[in-house]
Amino acid sequence: MMKHGDFTELAKFYVDRPGYSITLLQYIQAYIKSQRGENIVVADVGAGTGKLTENLEQVGLTGYAVEPNEAMRKEGEKLFEGKNSFKWVEGFAEKTGLPDNSVDWVLMGSSFHWANEKEASEEFQRILKPGGFFTAIWNPRDIGRSKLHKEIEDIVYEEVPRMKRVSSGGTVTTEQMYEKLRGGGI
Repeated sequence: MMKHGDFTELAKFYVDRPGYSITLLQYIQAYIKSQRGENIVVADVGAGTGKLTENLEQVGLTGYAVEPNEAMRKEGEKLFEGKNSFKWVEGFAEKTGLPDNSVDWVLMGSSFHWANEKEASEEFQRILKPGGFFTAIWNPRDIGRSKLHKEIEDIVYEEVPRMKRVSSGGTVTTEQMYEKLRGGGI
């Protein structure tokens, strides 16, 4: 049985999860470059197996991938084997292990809801260079709004009628996540 927030048994499956919007990352990257110049150092915090990290590399960024779970981190390190674009670091949102004022942009892909928002905000302020940026993004399945996702879900339940979706986290609405972000001072 999986413990709350323990992704050890899921690490090998996370490699096959979808990545994030390259277009979105390029737009945000362009804005940050307009403010900070070309050489942006990023930190993907809660990097998991490197889905967002891989997308950041695809748009030409370099920096750190911070992940507390050893199994997830090892999957990410395998993905980046032989590359120098990202240094993998054991750490949490609340304690990244990165030096003070070391990054221009902190990102969290589908992981901010696991963080203590106040402590994470303080940590990000510590590791960000003055005027640095924070981005929290998700790539959720929205079955209620997507006809395609609904059709896929119907097929899955037709094939496996007793299947139950399991999440190691809670259900959080967009409004609740916004309040969590604001509550952390971000």
